[in-house]
Amino acid sequence: MKQITILLLAIFCLNFQAIAQVQEEPALKSQDTAVYPYVLPIWGQKVTDKGYGDQLQLPFGVNLNYVNVYMDLEITEFGLEIGGRDFSDVLNVETLNFTQVSATTNGLNFRADAWVLPFLSVYGLMSSVTGGTQVALQPTWKDATGEIILQLPEFSSEVEFDARTYGIGATLVFGWNNYFLSTDFNYSRTDTELLKDQVGYATLSARGGYRFGLSQKNKDFFIAPYAGIMYRDFVGADGNEGGIGLDEVFPELDATFNETVDAKIASNQEIIDAPGTTPAEKIKLQAQNQALTTIEERVNESGLFSARVDYKIKKELLQTVTFQMGFNMQINKHWMLRGEYSLSDEQRFLMTGLQYRFGVKKKGMK
Repeated sequence: MKQITILLLAIFCLNFQAIAQVQEEPALKSQDTAVYPYVLPIWGQKVTDKGYGDQLQLPFGVNLNYVNVYMDLEITEFGLEIGGRDFSDVLNVETLNFTQVSATTNGLNFRADAWVLPFLSVYGLMSSVTGGTQVALQPTWKDATGEIILQLPEFSSEVEFDARTYGIGATLVFGWNNYFLSTDFNYSRTDTELLKDQVGYATLSARGGYRFGLSQKNKDFFIAPYAGIMYRDFVGADGNEGGIGLDEVFPELDATFNETVDAKIASNQEIIDAPGTTPAEKIKLQAQNQALTTIEERVNESGLFSARVDYKIKKELLQTVTFQMGFNMQINKHWMLRGEYSLSDEQRFLMTGLQYRFGVKKKGMK
């Protein structure tokens, strides 16, 4: 089902920065065919010969956008090493018990594009953003029977980061009588100081809408509202590696951990020493205390709470497909405003931006 969804999106997708262009019935051609003056797009003259030349965008564009994104994540794999020693048997996805993981980013996105064909635009993008990862966890250890033998209070923290993103993409556009549909795919990679490796990210999106003219005198002044869907996900299934001091994230975790373990061991011992405790209950509680002592000793000996730890983490988006709505408002051939918004339980996306377009004329053209 997921593969079918991706295929449909690939057929009907539009990047959130793509500008809708639509075709109308051509005006009656004059006897002298107009000359298309710009180096791009290829076949620009053929489009002009058919009477659609005045509906083409200027071939080159630069875009500056502000983007704010919130997404809920799921950690599916987690490994931990301290001083080259593996502690994943004690501290892993199951025992750390992540109750909430989310990320928020906001910053500026720059994009430069060119219409290489009348219906195909290619572009490069780069962005600089700041953000934060919010993590909540409630470490929980169970015995062999699945019974909880130790559960710490829930902890939450936020780690701030700066990131830089670079990417490429392509957009296909179709329009008829002011209706438009566009398709897009882009791929980007992000560098951040928290991770050793870059993070790959793929986006497929679909937009369809209608163009409304805003001036009878200026046909280039219009607004084009649209709606559609967007598919986004991380690329690469191996996860990412990074390092951070645990005391930077959870400064009180050391004291809370030891106090909780000691209290649980003392509580079990009181029950063991009580006159009415059966032999079977004593054996069970003594086994729990031994397991708790082993956990406490291993964690404290590791220097976990003060050392810089190396980790390997694999995260996935809880929601990869969202519904979008937005608009493009063209003021004239050179300037356009844009905005887009989506809201769902696990994702939030907000984008506003400004575009400037220009042409580079062929040799000999004035």
